[in-house]
Amino acid sequence: MRCEVRCEVSIMDALTMRKIAERLEAGEELAMVTVIASRGPGEVRPGTMMALDQYGQILGGSIGDARTTEKMRQEGEKCLLKGISRQVEVDCGAVGIEVFINAVCRRDRLIIVGSGSLILDLYQMARIIGYDITIIDNRSETLTRERFPDAGELLLGDVVEQLQGCKIDETTSIVIASHHHEWDQAALHAVIGSPARYIGILGNKRKVTAYFSQLNRLNLPESSLDRVHIPVGLDLGGQKSAEIALAVVAEMQAVKYGRPGGFLTIKNGTRGIEKRDELF
Repeated sequence: MRCEVRCEVSIMDALTMRKIAERLEAGEELAMVTVIASRGPGEVRPGTMMALDQYGQILGGSIGDARTTEKMRQEGEKCLLKGISRQVEVDCGAVGIEVFINAVCRRDRLIIVGSGSLILDLYQMARIIGYDITIIDNRSETLTRERFPDAGELLLGDVVEQLQGCKIDETTSIVIASHHHEWDQAALHAVIGSPARYIGILGNKRKVTAYFSQLNRLNLPESSLDRVHIPVGLDLGGQKSAEIALAVVAEMQAVKYGRPGGFLTIKNGTRGIEKRDELF
């Protein structure tokens, strides 16, 4: 009888792990909730696990009774929404359970054409947000691992060829800022037909006017032209390199979440202030 029970559990675990592997292979997000310790009556054995899909629904496993399992599901869903892994103790009535929640979340990708001083600031800010960063340039003196130690890829060579070899999908942002704008137009032509979520080009007003004139002469669909952010970045003010980089990353995030990028402040004090959700 014991053997039969163990076999059944093993089969269930194998099915759950197969589901997890399939979701990861498909690039989906998920969370693994693992019991570290528990106290009180009806203790839950350390190592007990539960898996959630990207929508916060249980893929397999359970922790304690139905009420406890639901509490753990809610904690796992929070981690998925925030994109963080964390250790937390959950009060489940008479039982306190400490769990580690491992949130496996997709990392948005940022492809940058150029490796100058502004790009260094852009890279540093995007890295903090959590982007998987690829930097492309034909200048070996600035495209170095010493300057960009945490970049996923540094691609040296012909800019267009390197761009054409990159995987670009709807989670990809692209910022074009090549040295002296030498490769900007060619780079834009290489990616404007891609499914990239965001395409931005750094340039002054004179350059912006010239770009739109060039694009219009190509008879590209209006929808393609509307996708290009020229000049790049939200209107935050400031001309320093780091300030411009901040405006660019802010615009990328606004596009990602479909927001206009305006103020959140409520001006009318009589209406009260909507309290932001605390991180945890």
